[in-house]
Amino acid sequence: MEQSLREYAGWAEEEACIPGEDPVEEMLRAREDEKRCPVQAWLVPVVDDMDRCIRERFSTLILQEMNARLANGELSLLLGNAAVSERIAPRDLEIGTITCWRLNRTDFLADVDLSVSMTVEKEGRDIAGRFGFCLGLWFCTEEGFSCEVQELHLAADKPDRSFWKLDRFLVPILREDEIESGAERLWENLLPGIKDPKDRTARMLAEKLGLEIREMRLHCQNRTRSILFFREGTVLVQDEKKPGEEDFPLPVSRQVPANTIVINTAARSECRDLDILHECIHYEWHLLFYRLQKLMSTNPLEIRYRTVRNSIGRPASDPLRFMEHQARSGSIALLLPQNLIRGKAWRLFQQASTYPSVEGYINHPGFRWDRVIRRLSDEYGAPRTTLRRRLVQLGHPAARGAVNYVDGRYITPFAFTEEHSSRGQATLVISRKALTDLYHRSSEFRQLMGRGDFVYADGHVCMNDPQFLRPTKEGARLTPWANAHADACCLWFEKVWLRENEESVWLFGTLNSNEDYVREYDRFLDRRLSLTARERLARRNRLMQSMPNDFPDALVYLMENRDGGKVTLEELAALAHVSSKTVSRYRGGMRSGYNPDVVVALCIALHLPPWLSRLMLDKAGFSIKSYGPRGHYGEILDCCFMDTIPEVQEYLRAAGYPELKLQED
Repeated sequence: MEQSLREYAGWAEEEACIPGEDPVEEMLRAREDEKRCPVQAWLVPVVDDMDRCIRERFSTLILQEMNARLANGELSLLLGNAAVSERIAPRDLEIGTITCWRLNRTDFLADVDLSVSMTVEKEGRDIAGRFGFCLGLWFCTEEGFSCEVQELHLAADKPDRSFWKLDRFLVPILREDEIESGAERLWENLLPGIKDPKDRTARMLAEKLGLEIREMRLHCQNRTRSILFFREGTVLVQDEKKPGEEDFPLPVSRQVPANTIVINTAARSECRDLDILHECIHYEWHLLFYRLQKLMSTNPLEIRYRTVRNSIGRPASDPLRFMEHQARSGSIALLLPQNLIRGKAWRLFQQASTYPSVEGYINHPGFRWDRVIRRLSDEYGAPRTTLRRRLVQLGHPAARGAVNYVDGRYITPFAFTEEHSSRGQATLVISRKALTDLYHRSSEFRQLMGRGDFVYADGHVCMNDPQFLRPTKEGARLTPWANAHADACCLWFEKVWLRENEESVWLFGTLNSNEDYVREYDRFLDRRLSLTARERLARRNRLMQSMPNDFPDALVYLMENRDGGKVTLEELAALAHVSSKTVSRYRGGMRSGYNPDVVVALCIALHLPPWLSRLMLDKAGFSIKSYGPRGHYGEILDCCFMDTIPEVQEYLRAAGYPELKLQED
């Protein structure tokens, strides 16, 4: 089932800053207010639960059973006193807590606490009172929900079961170690003769479970990697285009037999074996939930949702969240058993500590786990990102800094302090697509990026300071110290489980940052980090007033006073991917008009902060707006001004914007 990351900023509301206030300080105050009263809206599934099921469908059966045991004397025997009541009326019986226990994939036990009003004879007197019992019910879901009454106990003698406990939605309540042991038992029970994990395959396990695997290209479901059908159903499929055809064929409906895993070939997947094992976990551990809901498949689109406002945090009443966590963790445990990986990975990590540093970087845990993951990936044929998740799962959070594939390449491994190693779903890594999505949705984030306080560098949003960033031919990169202490200078992003556009996806949520840095930093104007917000604004205004008014002279001024040192005409032409003749004409004022794409490229080549780029565009006769044919200029000047021109062009292509046209007549 789909477990994709979708970038999103949770604070999409536009809020104007108070005039005269530092927008960064205003943002921090707003964040503190939200922490004190974090009211949030959540979408949770509307699903049936066993509490309601038993009270509505089986209360009559329970009442009849208690009256039968009253008549045959069993209640008197349990209480140690003769029951005087002839019968128990509906108003005399109250159903209390219901505790469910998993027996196997189709059967479970329900311990039902009962409070019964009765009269008993004690010391020659009739005494009325309420008495507590626990009645066991055995449910089999093979053919509907059949129920068989089991033993009856006094409430004080309620049995302590050794089975997996189920929540009220019949989803197992599992610790991480129980997920690990449950996955290992699955191999042992179904393939007891195969001990070496290298000899096990996902398709072998699916076959033993009685599951068929079919590959189809699902129509308009490019996020869903696989679907498990417990019963016969249908899917809408669309074949690939044939050579020479411009349009895809029309979608058609296909029948899917019961007990089938559909692999969606239209969705990208790092590991098809992992997708199959994911559905095997659903089939073995979560059939009871879907039998309760009477669903045709595990597709979450078939579940209705309602909005809940919550002032504490993420609601705990979403069974899909727990099932997906168990399927994700369980499938990785099946693919890479901990008894195989744990010891071997740690030995390789210790060996990697003796390796020399690379290109001046510190041989920190990020680099060491990177070597371990690549070695294990080659040996076991498992995807590197899957191995990284597995190592984090086994208690090595520093592995998050290794093998991060961002924007078509692996970024440099990085490290962070132990203090930030247990931040749950927080991440220091973000793609350009995620960055721009956040930029569009969050006015606060646009303020940070527009001020030039932070820049995008090597998969991180890093503070714009020479001690943290260094220019390279490939664009801005973290310095060796910043690379080894990424949490000290880069923004954290948290992942939250939400539901949007009828798909269950991971979304980016809260922006977190180091308050001291954000509050006081403005590199271009305040190198010693000592100015107040008002002083920085005054210095910015003085700089803007002191620069030459016309564009050619301002360009010469910036080339000669560039923060990274003076840049020559030829160097700027190479950085901006324009001809030397073009730079010469723009410097010399030999043109009556300027190409806005070339002006943008010159600003990016000089790595000008966003506010200074806008000033240069203004001097060239252009303005930045959030709409129209040049609406994307502000986006790339704010988010990509430390990148190279090829990186900017690649981003524009990926985002569907027109590339910068840099060739002039």
